[in-house]
Amino acid sequence: MRVGILSYPMLHQTSGGLRMKVWRTVDALNGCGVEARLVDPVRERLTSYDLIHVFAPYNGNHRVVMQAKSDGLPVVMSTILNPPFSKWDGRRARLLSRIVSRLTSWEVTTNYQDIVMGLNSADHLIALGNVEREMLIKGYGIPMEKISIVPNGIGPEFFESTPDLFENAYSVQHPFVLHTGFIGDVKNQLGLIRALKHVDVRIVLVGYSGNASKDYLAACLSEGGARLHYLGELAHGPAIASAYAAADVVAIPSRHEGMPNSILEALAADKPVVLTKNHSMDFELPFEVAREVDADDLAAIDEGVRWFLSNPPAKGRARSVVTAMTWDRVAAQLVEIYRLVRTRECPC
Repeated sequence: MRVGILSYPMLHQTSGGLRMKVWRTVDALNGCGVEARLVDPVRERLTSYDLIHVFAPYNGNHRVVMQAKSDGLPVVMSTILNPPFSKWDGRRARLLSRIVSRLTSWEVTTNYQDIVMGLNSADHLIALGNVEREMLIKGYGIPMEKISIVPNGIGPEFFESTPDLFENAYSVQHPFVLHTGFIGDVKNQLGLIRALKHVDVRIVLVGYSGNASKDYLAACLSEGGARLHYLGELAHGPAIASAYAAADVVAIPSRHEGMPNSILEALAADKPVVLTKNHSMDFELPFEVAREVDADDLAAIDEGVRWFLSNPPAKGRARSVVTAMTWDRVAAQLVEIYRLVRTRECPC
């Protein structure tokens, strides 16, 4: 089976969880016998493939789905939508979309309409968890039977990580709290710094910062002072895995996440985590290894970090929560969905 993988063009000019997910999925599918490739839409026709897998329904990707369907190809879409988006949000979006359409004689569509078009046109959808599936059903009007749940995987380097690589490269005193992710308000680095203002701990930030976030980074550096270490972007793989292994606590109290890869990878590296409540994971993290907080609840962030600094979980406990979440397992689930979609056995 030849599977063409596509997402919006600028995805691969940035860093982040979705880009990593796409590349890891391609590698995992090839590892289990499926010929999966990133499609070059400039030089290739979609009809060179047996099935198209599109990642995300936004940023114009509905056009990819429509072209694939026009070519007679089955299409699977990983939705990658961040919570929250309620039934009320969906009603409001539909009302506003109708107003825009009527005012422009149906010449202009909203982002919501484009997303719905992509979701409805695809043969089957893949959500990261129950939260995202509920959003699709209530906010976008998608029938439940059209949606499967396949969570993200975790690379083997995170389960095997040690602090040596990080500690040999950087001189950061313990204890330190690690935050990974692109620099910006949605990742809430500034909230973490403010929450830990009165905690005797170093804070390490790892992540890409471009021109758009230079003022936000400057504010972080100003408030963090000498105890803040900004290391820039580390390559996804052994380098970031070692950073997780070296940290005392990993704290990423974002405003929202889909499937928070960094949190899962930190757990695989056997570290306790403080994370946002607004995520799409459909399993509960044990209280002894994780604290879920609201991004603006600085007291809860402070309390969670202090607890884990004083009460680190037993060795191997954090890792045990995610041992089954491998990319090989993700690939096996995807291959079964592809098979069902191609044979039209999937209840789409």
